Amino acid sequence: MVMTLTVCLRTALLTALLASSAAYQLHAPPALAPDAARRVASPPRCAAASSFADIGIRGELCEALSEVGITEPNALQTRVIPALSGRADMVVGARTGSGKTLAYLLPVMQSLRSDEDRDGGRARPRRPRALVLLPTRELALQVREVARTLCRPLRVSVAAVHGGVPDGSQRRMLEQPVDVLVATPGRLLQHLERGHVFLGDVRHVVIDEVDTMFDAGFGAELEKLLQITTRDLSEDPRAAAAAADGARVQHIAVGATHPQAARALYARRLQSAKQLMLDDMHTAPPTLRQEFITCTGADGKVRALQELLGGADEEGRPRLGRVCLFCNSQDSARFVDHTLKEEGYATANYHGAVPANTRATNFDGFVAGESHVLVATDLAARGLDALDVSHVVQFDFPKSAAEYLHRAGRTARAGKRGTCHSLVTKFDTELVRAIQAANKGGGDVVTAGEAVAKKNAAPRLTLSRKGGAAAFPDSYGIGSKERRGSPDSGGGSGGKEEPALPATGRGKGRPALGRRSPSDRTPQGGRPRAGGGRGGRGSEGGRRAAGSSRAAAVRR
Repeated sequence: MVMTLTVCLRTALLTALLASSAAYQLHAPPALAPDAARRVASPPRCAAASSFADIGIRGELCEALSEVGITEPNALQTRVIPALSGRADMVVGARTGSGKTLAYLLPVMQSLRSDEDRDGGRARPRRPRALVLLPTRELALQVREVARTLCRPLRVSVAAVHGGVPDGSQRRMLEQPVDVLVATPGRLLQHLERGHVFLGDVRHVVIDEVDTMFDAGFGAELEKLLQITTRDLSEDPRAAAAAADGARVQHIAVGATHPQAARALYARRLQSAKQLMLDDMHTAPPTLRQEFITCTGADGKVRALQELLGGADEEGRPRLGRVCLFCNSQDSARFVDHTLKEEGYATANYHGAVPANTRATNFDGFVAGESHVLVATDLAARGLDALDVSHVVQFDFPKSAAEYLHRAGRTARAGKRGTCHSLVTKFDTELVRAIQAANKGGGDVVTAGEAVAKKNAAPRLTLSRKGGAAAFPDSYGIGSKERRGSPDSGGGSGGKEEPALPATGRGKGRPALGRRSPSDRTPQGGRPRAGGGRGGRGSEGGRRAAGSSRAAAVRR
């Protein structure tokens, strides 16, 4: 039973990686290139190949793909795989669900096997030949399972190291020969520092889900790893023989978006990388239906969610079928999960506060059909390909257009149809309108969202001095004195500052909101003091004065 479930999960993973056959156009945007001289043109547009063999994939790999129902490459894979087979460094940008995982796994594994056929070299203990870096344990395990399915006919070994578990079993595993090591950056660096693994034999490095890597704060770890893998092999005595044979380390960076921090890393470490960016990488799939539901009132979203899902059947299945439901925080996810359970839905929780092993069990149960609503934070918005859901519900609307695309991309994958239902409050209206306008005009959704974020950015706190007095910006973004003196201030003070009210006694003469007196501020870790002025009842000054009077009376 366990073996059957494992096979089903692996089949689901591979099937989900087959993207739609929509034509993709590639271009090399100058923003990623350090300079014009290093810019490499994208390969010319060509018709999609009728089989993987047509783009040079070995027969053993073609058979492994055929066993899980994948017989033809999509347009993205038709362009990327031949380029990667030539061992060129490459930065690939494509929207979620476009088949990027197969696009890099197939040429990397084929290259490893070709090296064995050419010089008989095999992996050595603690010395992997290829690295695939991913930001989370779940993504690492997912890619490991897909790679294992592909590597069996090639006799290429695959292993994974990640956080959330003790490193003892991983250390023992690394003592065996491993060809492809799938890893999270933090745990890989731990093994590297402890001498459990060495990167001298690595010839392929893949950084997958680049945007999530930097969102999760792995920029420093990637810098350390690339400092090793981008070294000049000819200057490394241990790799001199390989350098003499023309060996080099291939680097591949893959993501739906490439943030500015990632671009800076490429400029430092991957100056010669080819850049293949899809024109529609920041757009929703054409097979995705987007629905925005306006919610009003304190419990508006709860009522809208209940109406959307409909009543649960005997197995806890909603009317919509299998649903992936997103929240913005762990607290919100807990609340929604509890609410739905009370209504009889079979739910599974998936967020950072859930222990890693429990989270993996919940995910596997959802994929196997044991639960029907996956309540998740953005931890599930990136890279999880085996969800196989036709409906995504956003209980909390995301804070950025990029996160919107990632969440919506959990459905309408591999050419299938899907629907994204978003519950919208008055606070989300401006971002929603920008997304709708970009969708209608075929524009860049992420750019539209960034324009809204820039417009609504909070003013910086600055300190200016006028006439010797400090003026701080208030909630309007301008100095308080300037606002009072302006014609539209409504204060009628003619530019004169209003006199401060005395702060004496509890609740009497309390300063205006945002202008609390020093004696009225909340002490660290305590409640607000009860008094207002220096000598007010309950104030620190009042307590000192009362104590002095009592002491004087005792002395008298």
